This record gives sequence, C-alpha cells and structure tokens, in this order.
Amino acid sequence: MSEAKLPSTSELRDALLKVLAGSPGGLSTSEVDKAVAQELNLTESQLGIIRSGNRTEFAYRLAWERTHAKAKGLIVRTSTRTWQIV
Repeated sequence: MSEAKLPSTSELRDALLKVLAGSPGGLSTSEVDKAVAQELNLTESQLGIIRSGNRTEFAYRLAWERTHAKAKGLIVRTSTRTWQIV
C-alpha cells in the first residue's frame, strides 16, 4: 500500500466489523475510527489526506462503511455516535 493510498472498501469494511466484533459493548465513532486505523496500520500520511474542509478521506470513507454496514443489518447505532455489531 502506498503512503498516499487508503485501503480498499472491502478492507475498510472487514476492519470495521473486526473492531466492532472485538468490542461487544460498542464503540464511539472516534474510537471506531482510531481502532480501524490501528487495525489497518495506517500511516499519519494516509490519515492526513484531506477530503474537504478539515474532514479526512479516511473519516469520510469509514463513515460510508458504517452506513452501508448498518443498512445491511451488520451493525447498529445504539446511541448518538455509538456503534455495535449485531
């Protein structure tokens, strides 16, 4: 994986599900983001890619992965900004 390239959609999804499976009590959005970044061994350079304004490409893409996983019934939002695997 090059410094400027983020993992594929499937890699992000798999890491998201793995992180949430390891935390049955759920995690906040920021905890999920941090744990997925660690799971994928992302560099500061990768995490620093800006999408728009001050939102990173990583945060944007991972938010979409949460949305897709929720729509498929794989995860639920248990409270504001808290996620749990089903």
